[in-house]
Amino acid sequence: MEKLQRGNKLWEMKFVLPEHTAALKQWREAQDKISKPTLDEQELMEIGHVVMDSLKHELEVNVIYWEDGDFCEVVGVVERVDRYEKYIKLRTEDDILTIKVDCLMSVERV
Repeated sequence: MEKLQRGNKLWEMKFVLPEHTAALKQWREAQDKISKPTLDEQELMEIGHVVMDSLKHELEVNVIYWEDGDFCEVVGVVERVDRYEKYIKLRTEDDILTIKVDCLMSVERV
């Protein structure tokens, strides 16, 4: 009696279902996502000063923030700071964004 020479054929697939393809694509995208970094107390204080200056004097700032596994960059003016809910509202040329404070990576004057 001959032994079966399966090798790696046990895991080899002759066909792939659309659901499997979609799941593999989602898994690959999840591997590329960046986990949300945390800032120390000093960095948060520096960001707070720049945000409050923008709010008081309507100065444009360049904001880099984390959203859904990626970093985004936008330029605008801070319209509102909600300390209770911990978010800022940023007015850009064509939109108003709400960004959570713990997602902010850097805020710099333009």
